[in-house]
Amino acid sequence: MDGRFVDRMERAAKSRRARIGVGAYGGGLDLWAGIEEAEKFAEIVLVGDPGCDLGEDLAVVGTDDPASVLVELLDKGDIDGAVRGNLSATRVMRKIARTFDVRVRRISLLALPDWSFFLAPVGIDEGETVSDRLDLAVMGAEYLWGMGVDPHVSILSGGRMEDLGRSERVDRTLADGELLARIARERGVRAEHRGILIETCRGDDLIVAPDGICGNLIFRTLMLVSGARGYGAPVIMDPVFVDSSRARRSYLGPVTLASALVAMKGR
Repeated sequence: MDGRFVDRMERAAKSRRARIGVGAYGGGLDLWAGIEEAEKFAEIVLVGDPGCDLGEDLAVVGTDDPASVLVELLDKGDIDGAVRGNLSATRVMRKIARTFDVRVRRISLLALPDWSFFLAPVGIDEGETVSDRLDLAVMGAEYLWGMGVDPHVSILSGGRMEDLGRSERVDRTLADGELLARIARERGVRAEHRGILIETCRGDDLIVAPDGICGNLIFRTLMLVSGARGYGAPVIMDPVFVDSSRARRSYLGPVTLASALVAMKGR
């Protein structure tokens, strides 16, 4: 996806201005920088502990269990979409899995000046098998189709094809990458195995890393070291839920993405 995807996404968010719940534990204007700006893209409802107070004129749902209440509001349709904010990932994802009867799979949206793409897996315990990564490639592609994107998917592994024989571990990742790409193509996805050459993925729409540790390192290197813009990681399911790293300084991106997804997917 070129840089215009982010512009299209922001226009969609502004036009819809969906009602988005954001998880909040504690306060702090420094942590919640950008929340006022995010109101251009969404009607925000903070779901937090009873002491949550940002000093802003925002709707606040105070509760002793914000993780559960945020997901329940989404399930009931009281909000159009949700962003995890700074709530516990473990508690929120467990609640999502139980409430919506899904295995939680996330794809993270990153934006460089001239290129935007989704990355998976991004959780360190995700993508540990070929089957897991195949689900991310195929279901991720289907999710992007729902956003009006005809995706090209890149599969990464641990080396170049000419590196076969140098390491059993690398050989295994190369074989897995070839298999994954072939099966994904058989399922109608435009997928290509690119080995370790992540630089050849430029312009593609979804990159599938060899495992969650590699994916998390790619994410952190681009967003936290190199300054790429991160918009959060939507969970691949029908209700709109965007995960957000607690390492970020602003929730403008995830709120914008959540509101845009509501608009782009016609919810």
